[in-house]
Amino acid sequence: MLHLGTALALTAMLAATPVQPPVGKLPGTTAKIVAKMSGRPVQLGFYSYFTESDPGSGQRAWDPARRAFVEIDGEATVSPDERWQAVHLRDRREGPPMVRFVDRKTGKATEVVLPVEADPTREGRYLNTMWPTWSPDGRTLLVNVFEPGSEPRSAGIVLIDVPSLKPRFVRIEKALITVGGFQWTRDSKGVVVRWGKNGKSSIRQYDLEGAVKRTWKVRGRPASHGLGTFSPSGRRFLTACHSLESSACVWDTASGKAVTRIKVAHRFPVFGWYDEKHLLLPVRDGFGVVDLKGKVVETLVKVDDKANFYPRFDARGKR
Repeated sequence: MLHLGTALALTAMLAATPVQPPVGKLPGTTAKIVAKMSGRPVQLGFYSYFTESDPGSGQRAWDPARRAFVEIDGEATVSPDERWQAVHLRDRREGPPMVRFVDRKTGKATEVVLPVEADPTREGRYLNTMWPTWSPDGRTLLVNVFEPGSEPRSAGIVLIDVPSLKPRFVRIEKALITVGGFQWTRDSKGVVVRWGKNGKSSIRQYDLEGAVKRTWKVRGRPASHGLGTFSPSGRRFLTACHSLESSACVWDTASGKAVTRIKVAHRFPVFGWYDEKHLLLPVRDGFGVVDLKGKVVETLVKVDDKANFYPRFDARGKR
């Protein structure tokens, strides 16, 4: 029989431990989690969806305290240590873009105004911002900033320090920020991004002051899901490549030479590292874990072929 104090301490410890979403149907969609998510290096913390009966979009984020996916007013991403949820409030009609940080340990929410310039082509509006992404060490959130106009080119990035929540703008102009935009290097000391034109591009690496460090002449865009573009060791990196992102290409970081190319299922692109020997990719039935020979090891989320379902898989590290 447990002593009362011990029991209370155990209860508090369990309550403070973030819980991953369970197997089952995802609210508002026909998609289903079909594999146990606890203990994995990745977490499913957010998804958006469209339905025929409702032309508007729905967005839901995992709330570990309520053990449920709840409706949310922006794109959410969770830090690797699972303490911080960042919600990008990009659909604001007035005022500058913001990110709402929620400290899951205390429940405190803080809204951070992004230091973004006004858009000279749209009166009263600011430059577009998109795709918040956590650094592998969980100390910094990155938000992409678009230059004015319709071309997907960068004006720079906003970096927000945690826990101070102080933002700063880093000017990096004219990068080709297709899906996912800028992504982190494994050491959290730099970022990579696609450069050039669609169909003829390379990957550039920058430091956190905006200086070019190196260029890889490879196909595709940096991967943005799971553990991100670089493998845990940093020895390899992943791009979504070829026409309509129909393949996953793995490259050697030191030499830039091709390691392997894997054909993927045709659905909303989810590309990223799962661990050193596996990738997180679209598979026939949805999204799952694939080895470097292209064999599907496990399906994590099942999705109908016609479903408009867009998941967000974040890294999950040691707490």
